[in-house]
Amino acid sequence: MRKSILSAVAGVTFLLGIAACSEENKYDSSVVTDIQLYLDDEAYSLNTGSSNKPLFIYASDGRYVANYSTLYRFQLPNGTYRVIATTEADSLPHPGNLNDIVLNQDPKAEKVYALSAPVEYTSPFNNPLEVRMYNRTGTLRLRATDRKADKRYSTIRAIVSTPISGYKISDATFVKSPIEVVRNTATSTGGVNYTDDLVLFETETSQEAVTVRIEYLDEKQQVIQTKDIDGTFSILPKQLTTLSFELNNPDEPTIQDYTVTITPEEWEEEDITPDAPIRVPDGYTFVSPGENINNVYNKLKSDETVADIKLFLKAGTAYQFTSKTLDNIPKGLSIVGQEPKAGEGLAVLELKSSLSMASENLIEELHFENLVIKVDAQDFFKLKNQKFHVGTISWKNCEINDLQRTMWYQEVDAAQKQIVDRVCIENCRILGLNSGKSGLFGLSTKQDAPIHAFEFRNSTFHANDMTKALITGVSSMKGNLDIVVENCTFVAMKAGMTFFDLNAKNITNGSVTIKNNLFSGEVDADNGTWFSLHKNITVRTFENNYITNGFALKNWGVEEDEKPAETVLPMNELFEDVSNRNFTIKDKSSEVYTQGIGDPYWRK
Repeated sequence: MRKSILSAVAGVTFLLGIAACSEENKYDSSVVTDIQLYLDDEAYSLNTGSSNKPLFIYASDGRYVANYSTLYRFQLPNGTYRVIATTEADSLPHPGNLNDIVLNQDPKAEKVYALSAPVEYTSPFNNPLEVRMYNRTGTLRLRATDRKADKRYSTIRAIVSTPISGYKISDATFVKSPIEVVRNTATSTGGVNYTDDLVLFETETSQEAVTVRIEYLDEKQQVIQTKDIDGTFSILPKQLTTLSFELNNPDEPTIQDYTVTITPEEWEEEDITPDAPIRVPDGYTFVSPGENINNVYNKLKSDETVADIKLFLKAGTAYQFTSKTLDNIPKGLSIVGQEPKAGEGLAVLELKSSLSMASENLIEELHFENLVIKVDAQDFFKLKNQKFHVGTISWKNCEINDLQRTMWYQEVDAAQKQIVDRVCIENCRILGLNSGKSGLFGLSTKQDAPIHAFEFRNSTFHANDMTKALITGVSSMKGNLDIVVENCTFVAMKAGMTFFDLNAKNITNGSVTIKNNLFSGEVDADNGTWFSLHKNITVRTFENNYITNGFALKNWGVEEDEKPAETVLPMNELFEDVSNRNFTIKDKSSEVYTQGIGDPYWRK
């Protein structure tokens, strides 16, 4: 009897405990009863029976709590929560801390992401749980319009460079870190009917855009050609951006003749027509902005069927030759930039080391045109005992700023081992020279290693620190020496400069033609030389040259009637802004302006 009574008491106690726990839960948890879900601001609901659980619940500190469907009410302990909703529940890792979750760009470019920003929701959950999801991705469609196949390739590789690498859920922001999304598509039709859709994080919110490069691969999966699609393209959320173009147009090394069609939900269309295609000169190889110029150069250099290396660069684009690439150039080299259109800059060519040549055969030409050239070495050319004979070295419409030392540093151990027939600088601005006591073109004084002709036309030479001559070291050379300097502007910011040192005592014949030039700079009447001319230079023409008012040198080196005339205005009044290297002629009534003296670039 005692045992039964004790059992009954224990049972009552147990039931009372359950009741107490139920009462405690009643006040420590709440039920979410009203869920309002939206996708792009339109009501969104799951189909009955759907297994998708779009709601992810996190504690206020980001700890994972639960994953629920919106089809049923659910209960949560009282507190404050952060709620995320997505149409693709599999896209979120769980359990996982909200603060650590970043959705990366799908490398296959197939996943569509629609997610909400975190919504704060606090018990007792009397208000509706309203969560608004937004599409975070858009689709880029690449569509070929070709009617003619190119059977050289069997795979089209689309490489999309996007500035957005991921999406951080905790603060609903995109992760800005450039990545490439690559898609290979087999083609048996030589590109005809090619279409490819790539799903990418939208770039509109971040005011960014993507770029596209196409690679053409042969049956061995080797790249046989590369083309950039010129321009940048926004990826808009939940919208299709269709880029229509010809894959196989032989006249387009860069694809510029394309249309862009943007089709949002309302099916409004916006067509964009780009600039005219790039026209590459005959015989030149176009180096697209995404291509490695070193690889292109080395391939042409080693190709015995290629007589001369000719590279064509896109305006407004930077290219870099790495150190040693241009050592011992064995054949002709011509690097030409595209002529820039309005508002566009010259192509930029960076040289990480000096150039040199070496060949048993005549190198017809080394030519640079329409370029801003940055030389990350002391000298543009640096020669140490290589053997070569070059016909012409020329710069046309180029800018070279702050050259550390010389254009031509020469060491040679035998006569006639290094020969250049002609150097030509035309329509160039060479500013900030720092040659010091080295000549800009300093030939070997120990061996007969000649440059037989110099032509400087329509150009500007500005020296920060230079007292040696622009041309010097000609005392050992033999044969002819011919100098032409016409319509150039010279500004020496260090007083006492020697401009031309032409002590060519071993030449057979020599001539100088100096016409329509303007000389200026800091003044030191006790130092400096204009021309040092050996008597072997028998043909001399000095006409219509000027110096700025007050400019003086110790030795002019010419006859009285060959000396330059003096302008009315001094340097700082004639030029727009000397300290900032702006030599625009301010006074349009000046003799420099009216008579066409100096570099025409500054007569605007």
